[in-house]
Amino acid sequence: MKIRQSEALVLRTYPYSESHKIVVFLTRRYGKVRGIAYGARKPKSKHGGSFELLTRVQLTFSQKENRDLATVRNCEILQAFFLKSVTWEVSLYFSYFAELLEAFSKENEESENLIRLALAAIEVISESSAELVVRYFELWLLKLEGVLPPLQTQLPQALAAKTSAFLKKHPSQLEGVILTSGERERLESVCHQLIEYHLEKDLKSQKILKIFVE
Repeated sequence: MKIRQSEALVLRTYPYSESHKIVVFLTRRYGKVRGIAYGARKPKSKHGGSFELLTRVQLTFSQKENRDLATVRNCEILQAFFLKSVTWEVSLYFSYFAELLEAFSKENEESENLIRLALAAIEVISESSAELVVRYFELWLLKLEGVLPPLQTQLPQALAAKTSAFLKKHPSQLEGVILTSGERERLESVCHQLIEYHLEKDLKSQKILKIFVE
């Protein structure tokens, strides 16, 4: 049994028996990891709030060969975004980011770029134009996974040029990007079509965003 350690983001949790949780992480070194956190549902669990959505943690886990689930040995909080005073709207975006990361990430595959993208978007979404940050995140996720077609084949020439330019910026610099309402709608539609095509399914969090935010 190997004991491993990596920085990670918490993507999802669900109950496992009366006392435990199964937690899905995106780790820098090992990609997507699913692990059992024993005793995590108990009131005095040693894990505390370390499994809040998109919390950045230092994860220590072990995993036997030919086992799908790892064992979470320790989970130290490095940065707790969700414990800050986030709005209800931002919490929906967090759920969307986490669902996208879980859907696109792979097991046993280094995920440095995905982690960096996620952290860059999470850190500014409360302060920048949330809609543009979400488009930035979607497009870069598709690009990193090698499934983003040339923008000029999906968008009008002017919008393709604008989109290419804003993808070269850091998410904290998106406030200066100016798109018309029509351009925003077209870009959103294309992003969602590409995501749905490559995942072959609709995302639950995306549907909720459409109802309550857009």
